[in-house]
Amino acid sequence: MSLSLNKNLFNKISFRLTYIYILLFVISNFFILLLNYFLFEYSLKSRDHDLLNTKAKEYSSIYLKGGVDELNKLLIEEKQSDEESQFLVRIASEKSESIFLHIPEKMQHFNIEQIEKNLSLLQPSKSAKSFLIRDEFINTGEDDDYELININLPNGQKIQVARNTDEREDLLERYLGITLAALVVVLILGSIGGFIFSNRALAPLRNLIQTMKRIYSGELNARVPIRNSNDELDEIGKLFNKMTHKIERLILNMQETLDYVAHDLKTPLTRLKAKSELLLLKQSTELEYKSALADTIENTTQIVSLINTIMDISEAQVGVLKLNRITVNSRTILSEVQDLYSLAAEEKNISLRYIELDQFDFSADQNRIKQILSNIFDNAIKYSPAGSQIEIISQINNSRKEIIVKDQGMGISSENLIKIWDRLFRAEEARQEKGLGLGLSLVKSICKAHGWEVHAKSQLNVGSEFILMLGASS
Repeated sequence: MSLSLNKNLFNKISFRLTYIYILLFVISNFFILLLNYFLFEYSLKSRDHDLLNTKAKEYSSIYLKGGVDELNKLLIEEKQSDEESQFLVRIASEKSESIFLHIPEKMQHFNIEQIEKNLSLLQPSKSAKSFLIRDEFINTGEDDDYELININLPNGQKIQVARNTDEREDLLERYLGITLAALVVVLILGSIGGFIFSNRALAPLRNLIQTMKRIYSGELNARVPIRNSNDELDEIGKLFNKMTHKIERLILNMQETLDYVAHDLKTPLTRLKAKSELLLLKQSTELEYKSALADTIENTTQIVSLINTIMDISEAQVGVLKLNRITVNSRTILSEVQDLYSLAAEEKNISLRYIELDQFDFSADQNRIKQILSNIFDNAIKYSPAGSQIEIISQINNSRKEIIVKDQGMGISSENLIKIWDRLFRAEEARQEKGLGLGLSLVKSICKAHGWEVHAKSQLNVGSEFILMLGASS
């Protein structure tokens, strides 16, 4: 059980981020600590070397001016003022024999002869050198490190000044100990803080996962909580919610479409079935069979048209209708549609009048704009009386490109005017004409897909006016 929990914990991104953060933190701080330690050590050594040089020059000056007595007097005064900071001072002859030797209190337990022997072997140098004095006689278990500067004097003698480095080493050890302790504390706090921060930072991803699980289980209205932090994760949440909303609308629209299709297919399919059964039950003539086949073809065509139209409307309403946009000229497209319906208008003695107040180009799917105009023209001719006139107008009104179709038909009542865009709606006065009640719904949906607007004005027994607003003029 614990192994499973550990495995799940390690698989969490927040844990892995924290682990990587700690690893990088430890490595980087190790190198920083190492660099600081060497810089601090170098700084302390430089300070001590400068002090040795200063003291060597001071003692040399005193010795050359006042001899051994003056130098000894100065060293006694320094001992009385600060016993812990005494220097080892030795004046040696040209043959490296000791003329004067001052041993600090810290070195009193060492063998003086051994110290003199070690010092006599050192060569003159203007820079400080380290050497080790071993406790070989009194066995205290301590070996002291000293730094010494060895300078030749003008009279052929040399002066040696040395100082114990224990104080510096103790300071470096304390510095290292305190730094390591602080590093451990910072590492613990950083690990906790890093885990909390990464856990909070990845909260939107966990919310996204939970929301996806809810949607997968059938809860289509589930949405990701938005923090309004305007970061990348927040943007992912917003885009996911938009996508989910679109998918939900598409699914609901498909369900609604299936209901409509099932409802509207019932009548023609029932009619087909009844007629076929009737023909089979009785002995029918060849003419009756041909009539039945003709009705079957007509009803089948109506069913296919119904399905295609409903699917187009559904795709347009949820924003997934594919549009192959090109630049379309108002005169060209209106002339084509006018020519297409001129024969139907002539059969009803209806005149089609094209009034071009302005000619303009606009971006549209050519087949879809023809669908829009065909549905409007078809309705205008279908519901207009013989001898009437239909006007097709292209104009730019207040910088907006517009196509207007006016008829002198039966008109639409005010209570039905707002319903004409609904799917399968047909007013009572229009039921005498054949139709599916989908034409204007398709017009509205295609306009929406293009980003256009369509409006209708009408009065009963006066006529109707449909206005397509195609966008601003450039």
